[in-house]
Amino acid sequence: MPFPEGVPSVPVRYSITSAAGGGPGEGTLQLMPTVPAVRIPGADGVFTGGGIYRFVDGQLADGEGNQVRLLPTNIDGANPAVWAWLGIESVNGSQPRHFYFVVDADATEVDLGVVQQLAPDLTQYLAVPGESAYEAWRRAGNDGDEADFLASLIGPPGDITAANDYTDEQLGQGLAAEVARANNAYDPAGAASAAQSAAIAAASSDAAGKAASAQAAAISAASSDAAAKASTAQSNAVAAAATAAASLYLPKALLTVDAFMAQSGTKVFGHRGAGMVCPEHTEVAYDYAIAHGLQAMELSVNVDSEGQLWCLHDLTLDRTTYNTGALNTYPSTGVAQRVLTNGRVMLGQGWTDQPMVPLRRMLDKYLGKVVLFLEPKGNDAVVPLQNLLATSYPHAPASVIWKAHVGTSFVWPKQQGYRTWCYVDDGSSNAVLDGKDSLVDYWGVSTSMSSTRRKEIAARGKPVFSWPVYRRSQRAALEADGVVGLMSSDPVYVRGTTAQATASRWDQQVKESGGTPQTDYNTDAALKFSETGGWVSINRARGTYGLGRYCPIVPGAGGYRIQIEMKYDQLNAADLAVHGGLYFGKASDDPYEFNTINPSNGYHLILRHNGVLRLYRHVTTQTGGIQLGTADIATDAPVAGQSMTIQIDVTPTTIEARRLGNAAWTTGPIADITNRGGYFGLSNGSISDTAARPFWRNLVVTQL
Repeated sequence: MPFPEGVPSVPVRYSITSAAGGGPGEGTLQLMPTVPAVRIPGADGVFTGGGIYRFVDGQLADGEGNQVRLLPTNIDGANPAVWAWLGIESVNGSQPRHFYFVVDADATEVDLGVVQQLAPDLTQYLAVPGESAYEAWRRAGNDGDEADFLASLIGPPGDITAANDYTDEQLGQGLAAEVARANNAYDPAGAASAAQSAAIAAASSDAAGKAASAQAAAISAASSDAAAKASTAQSNAVAAAATAAASLYLPKALLTVDAFMAQSGTKVFGHRGAGMVCPEHTEVAYDYAIAHGLQAMELSVNVDSEGQLWCLHDLTLDRTTYNTGALNTYPSTGVAQRVLTNGRVMLGQGWTDQPMVPLRRMLDKYLGKVVLFLEPKGNDAVVPLQNLLATSYPHAPASVIWKAHVGTSFVWPKQQGYRTWCYVDDGSSNAVLDGKDSLVDYWGVSTSMSSTRRKEIAARGKPVFSWPVYRRSQRAALEADGVVGLMSSDPVYVRGTTAQATASRWDQQVKESGGTPQTDYNTDAALKFSETGGWVSINRARGTYGLGRYCPIVPGAGGYRIQIEMKYDQLNAADLAVHGGLYFGKASDDPYEFNTINPSNGYHLILRHNGVLRLYRHVTTQTGGIQLGTADIATDAPVAGQSMTIQIDVTPTTIEARRLGNAAWTTGPIADITNRGGYFGLSNGSISDTAARPFWRNLVVTQL
């Protein structure tokens, strides 16, 4: 989008090479200003710019003429006057790379491959010069130069000379008076001169005593006045220096909460980092989310027996690690050296075990760069977290959202200037919400909450975020209810709209983005990877698993084909009519289960243990499927452990399923145009004994 008239901009080019082979690369380039906004003389409002841009064949694809326009960093009269651009280069097949650069207002075009790229290990925050104490003194209405300012800090010195002059003057006057009094009292008829001498001596002693007292009092008063003025000046100078130092050295957020929320469109946050793609609340989960361009993520916090804070959702280690018991019974060194997460159980044995991650490491790594949701999950973690933020991260309120349940207190975070997200139970009443409303910036609703109730909470007028979101169909329903933020455990898939791949790599033994089990964060529903052969299965009775990574399928002019190998390692001799297979043709990635009312229409292919092949159409109004074609397709009975290849062809007008190996093992083209959705997945069909479940491998989706 072009900049308004009067706002300067410079076209910027950049090209990348592939990590493998050195040819044109593909990936993304995220461009971010290192300040929240820039005010430009003569232009209304403030400006930023930047965004996330794709590379195609090594060139920027989202700009105009393979270029984007950015604000120069040295615009005359701009506020701030000193800043830079941050570039985050993510080349497919390489780790993301961060660099800083400046854009000259006089340049006709800037090639980022030519300009100086400032190293990311340099300071990542720009110093904002503070006001000197002398300038503050002048701004307060005082006249004079720096010498006058320094003099005002100390005040007039104790004036001993003046005190001495005063004393001498008083002494002289006292003596003269006493002499006069003595002379008047002198008896010329013969009074003794001794009386005169005594009178003079007494007067002299009295005057000397008074003079000494006056001198001491004058010195004391002058000293006290100078000390008070010096103390006041010192306090003022210290306060001014502290303010200037804070302005100069306190880190500035590259992305504030308010700037993030001001962006258009639905916001997607990393739930537990990216807990359904990487081991939850580990550094690799957080890195995955940020490397894929997310600008906000959640950090759950608990505390060990020594008061150190760790990123952990549960109070105990039982679910997510190989250890057991409450975290607050473990010493810090034990957690750091001996506790490993067991993400392999849910995400595949291809994962290596990950260590627990201290909260400080993540704050040092990401605070200010992205928006962080912080939540102390246990009561004993609240005060340590508050103390850590107050003492070590006083700048945190700019880029942290305090996250907590409706049943907890929000007084402290609001007093400290934090934005707050209050997530509520499905049954929380309006009275409960009213009691928290003044302390809440954003409301949280669950995906299990009714649509009607979500709309009621959205109608309260504050932004609403929902959790846990791991399907695109959930996103569509939530957006329709007025939800503007999604806490997602698979954020890359949820925010996307296209397929990420057309062929499986299950031999890697790691869960893929876009895999949608029937239940999130559930090891029973997770995809299971065989130790050899690249086979996968669902170890759950009648279980299904969505293959969103390959969805929606993009058909060619003649449609598309799904081909996959399938086997049964054990056959159910007592009931050879049980079956597994594939479901497909759905317009949504909502969960599917055989012989059940499902939320959307589609098709279902089954292959029974006796070799019978069938196609069904399923609808949302009945549990049983509607068989397509008039006859069962009898194929050879499966042999335990032996691979079979299944193929489905979907054309604009027909559906056909076949088992390869015999030309007769096909339904033939069946005229049916009912469903042409692009979502599909794996199904255990009618199988309740998981020992007899099907296994799949080598999925390939091709256009026809």
